[in-house]
Amino acid sequence: MSGNDWNHVAQELREKMIGVETRANNVSVQLTGVCRTWESLKVDLLEVKLEEERHHATMAQGSRVLKQNQLKRNITLASAAAGAIIGGISDKSFDSALFTGLSAAHSAMKAAGKSRWAVSLDRRMLVVPRDQITAERFWVTWESLKEAMGRLREKALDGKKLGNLAAIVSELRQDRQVRRCIRLLQPGRVVPRSGAE
Repeated sequence: MSGNDWNHVAQELREKMIGVETRANNVSVQLTGVCRTWESLKVDLLEVKLEEERHHATMAQGSRVLKQNQLKRNITLASAAAGAIIGGISDKSFDSALFTGLSAAHSAMKAAGKSRWAVSLDRRMLVVPRDQITAERFWVTWESLKEAMGRLREKALDGKKLGNLAAIVSELRQDRQVRRCIRLLQPGRVVPRSGAE
């Protein structure tokens, strides 16, 4: 092979290597983005789970309130019946009337169960009304936890590896605003209504 042929082969190899390197860099950037998104999804999944727990706690609290309070129970039943009648009249459908009535009852029960919430940052995370917290657990307010989760999500998107659930809970416990909130949220202590933790 002549020197010219070697130069031609070397040039082709250089071009192929540049193409491979460019594709590798693109894949690396995409993989980094996927990893960061995955880490932030861990926070999203935890938030969805806690929202579900709060919804169930709201419904349970509403059920307790309605059992104890005859007037609220009667109002709930009346609103469910009114919803069913309106739904039946407007759509002339039994299914629609049933759905509208149940929806009205659900809304009333949810309203009756509305509370200010606390979350325990322990191995088994619980969501309970603030007036039901106990001294044995590590409690934070719902609002401060949501803010801390937002900050943690941003860190994950910036490249922080969060690890498993225990590591995420540990990270949340170390958040400065959450730690300040813990001192305020102790059994028997009144937290200001403004939500300023």
